Order: sequence, then C-alpha cells, then structure tokens
Amino acid sequence: MQRNVVPAVAAFIVLGCAIVGVWIGLIHGVDTAVTSQARLASDLLDAHASIGPALASTLRRPGLHVLIADPRTGIVVESDSAGTTVHGRPPLGAGRDPAFALGPPPLGADEPLAHPPPDGPARMAPLAVVEHAALSLAHVAPIRMARDDGMIEIAPDPRELGRWLTLETLCFIVGSLLIVGNASLRTMSAARRERRALEARVAERRAAAERYQRLLAETGHELRTPLTVMTGYIDLLRARGSAAPIDERMIEGMHSEATRMRVLVEKMMLLARLESDAAVPRLVDVATAAREAAQTLQRRYPDSDVRLEPQQTASIVIDADDYAAALGNVLENAIKYAPGSPILIETSVRDGQTTTSVIDRGPGIDVAERQAIFERFYRGRERAAGEGLGLGLAIVKRIADRWNGTIGCESGDGTTIFRLTFPLADEELHGVAR
Repeated sequence: MQRNVVPAVAAFIVLGCAIVGVWIGLIHGVDTAVTSQARLASDLLDAHASIGPALASTLRRPGLHVLIADPRTGIVVESDSAGTTVHGRPPLGAGRDPAFALGPPPLGADEPLAHPPPDGPARMAPLAVVEHAALSLAHVAPIRMARDDGMIEIAPDPRELGRWLTLETLCFIVGSLLIVGNASLRTMSAARRERRALEARVAERRAAAERYQRLLAETGHELRTPLTVMTGYIDLLRARGSAAPIDERMIEGMHSEATRMRVLVEKMMLLARLESDAAVPRLVDVATAAREAAQTLQRRYPDSDVRLEPQQTASIVIDADDYAAALGNVLENAIKYAPGSPILIETSVRDGQTTTSVIDRGPGIDVAERQAIFERFYRGRERAAGEGLGLGLAIVKRIADRWNGTIGCESGDGTTIFRLTFPLADEELHGVAR
C-alpha cells in the first residue's frame, strides 16, 4: 500500500506545482502587459490620439480589459475578451469610480444619453464567483491615465482570468482523478498479486505437507519389510534355543535386510540434505567425475561391464558429492534393471551445456513410465519388489533441479539412454571444446 501512496503523493505535488507555476506565469504576463500598455496609452494621450474603438483595439492584449472615455462627448469604449463595446457615457458600478474625467461630468443628470447602452452591459453585470476569485488571486492593479481630452484605464480582464482559472482547476481535477485512479489500480493490482502469491504459498505448503506425509508413509512401508524379516529370523533363533546350530541362511538373510535398511536410510539422509541449503559448489570436470563413478561401480559390482567414452569434457559448478551421487544412482539403476548388459558412459559439450549419457541394452522403459520413474519409491509395474528402493532416480532429479540441470530418458529399440545435463561454468563459456 505504501509503495503506491508515496508515488501518488509525489504526483499530486508535481501536478500542484505545475498548475501554480502556469498560473504565476500567466499573471506575470498580464502584469507585464498592463504596465507596457499603460505606457503606450500615456504616449497616445499625450499625442492626442482619437478616442474610439480603433484605439481600444490597439491597446487590447490577451488578459487585459481596456476602458477609454471622452469627457467631452460622453463616449465610453470597452475592449476585452468579449469584444469591443461603445457606450454613450461611462458606466457606473463594477468597482469603477463614477467620474472618469478630472473635470465635471460631460452630461447632466437629466440629460438623455446620446447613445444609450445596451440592456445589461458587460461592465454593469456582477462578476461571477470564479472571476472574483481570479481577480483576487491575480493581485494586478489597474492603471488609469487621464487628460483633459480623454481617459484610458488598463486592467486585468476578469472574464479571461476566470476562464484561465477554470481551465487550470479542471486540469487539476482531471489530473487528480487520473492519479487517484492510477494509484487505486496499482493498489488493486498489488493486492491481487499478493493474494495470488499467498495462494501459491498456501498451495506450496499444502503440497509440501502432502509430500511429507507421503514420504513418511512410504518410508515406513519400506522399513517395515526388512524389519519384519529380521524380526522373524530373530524369533526363530530364540525358539531354537542357544544349543541349536545357527543356520547360515538366517544370518545371510538378516545381513541382507540390514544392508537394505542401511541403504534406505542413507538415501533418505541424502534426500534430506538435498532439501536443505547445505552445499559446497566448486568446479567439477565431467569426464573425471564420470571415470571415478565408473570405477566405484565396478568395485561394487565386479561382474559389471562399464565403459567410458568421453567425446568432450568441460567443467561445471556443482557440489562434487551431489554430482557423484547423481551419476552413481543412474549407473546403479542401469546395473539393476539391465543385468548383464554393457553400460556405456559418454560425455559431450554443446550449446553451453555438458551432457553425460548412460546407455544400456536392457529391457527398456515404457513411455507411460518415463516420467513416473523420477518419483520417490516408484519402481515400475513390471519390476520385482526387491530390485531397489525407488529412490535413486528421484535423487538424480532433485540434484538436477538443484543445480539448474535436467535429467531425461529415452528408451526404444533395445536401448535406454539417461542424459544428465548441466550448464557450463563461466570459465568454460569461451572455447569449451577440448
């Protein structure tokens, strides 16, 4: 709200200053015109110029009211924004003195007018409220010059000043409405954005809570199976007694289930670390990391056939443990779901990105499952229950998202390819090929 109020107040101040500045400029022009035209009128009186409409039009300027009186004939000429008017004698009222000449009035009180003024002459009509306000704000005094043969008065034109004031008032009102409307629209837009952001946060928290509940349920389910097996073996051993010989199959079964629980706990801890901000980014060479991952896989699975063919290599900015975990899980997934198949690792650089591809000749992955395989605890409809925990590819997807990378899967014609892609480090953006 405050972000919208401050610009609106500033706009009001600017608009008000502009309106006042324009008004001051107009009044200054009127004041200057009154002074200059008064000097001209004085010179014309000294030169005994002919009193009439032509003289009034000569002295008339925008914003000025010119009054000329001939005391000998009683002729009065007015010129303003309404035009030029000729009266038979100087009008009274409207703030004017009853005597326009220094001497006695040209006509007696009972003498008829030689040229009767029209009904309701402009000078006799009371000034409107806006015109009074304009004259009050103008503060420009009229200037009167009188000689024996004529009188000239130069004053501000109340009608024109009133129109100027009305126009500026309308401009201020329209500008104010625009400012208020703009501020209101901005406030409404900001409120809508905040509401949408709040709704998004609420939806995100709801989704996070649902994922957390699902994770707890799935983790409990995955841990319950090995614990049940181990508990059964322990019950059998207790029932036999201490004198009975130990069945090696029970020991092997408990060891297998314990190993499975350990792997599950380690992967859950890795997922928890990936959800936090704990990371140590550094430059990692993709070919070197791929070679180390292949060596680690061959140590764990001595019968595996893993080949590394780095076509190009480059460095990326990533946590080394994260990259090793991502590549290791992709390789382990290939070992488990493509048993006996040779595994090929390729690295390449293109369009500012480096890609590590893991290729196997396994049974392949259905199109309907290619997105679901990256979800937690998903192991495929046709997979055996013991062929993994369903967390490996979920970890790979989380690592890719964390470091602005992608993980994709292509499968068909007896070949499955997982492509792990990350943007190059800034140091590699010039001359990346090696």
